[in-house]
Amino acid sequence: MLVSDISITMAALCLSGGFFFNEMTIGPMWAVPMDIAPKHAGTASGIMNSGSALAAIISPVVGGWLIDRTGNWNLPFIVSMALMAAGIILSFTMRPDRVLGATVDDASGKEARKFV
Repeated sequence: MLVSDISITMAALCLSGGFFFNEMTIGPMWAVPMDIAPKHAGTASGIMNSGSALAAIISPVVGGWLIDRTGNWNLPFIVSMALMAAGIILSFTMRPDRVLGATVDDASGKEARKFV
């Protein structure tokens, strides 16, 4: 076990803090499609929302399967933490300054933003 004897109060505080900081990502998360694909922000948001819903459907099934196969109740949480760490690393590869469908301005050689 990762933590063998934790009080209910400490568990409640840790869960509350985790949920609080998790909700702080919601605003920036929904702003990203508007930065990356302003012309297709609705489509990008829909794809992002579908991915989130699919993860919410699949994760309990996979978590239950992992517990059934291994008997380890910590394993689904460890897998979730690994996926979150991968997401953190991948978030650094996002380039909101590079717009989807941007064209290069001939005069300056820089990408020109088109919002129409």
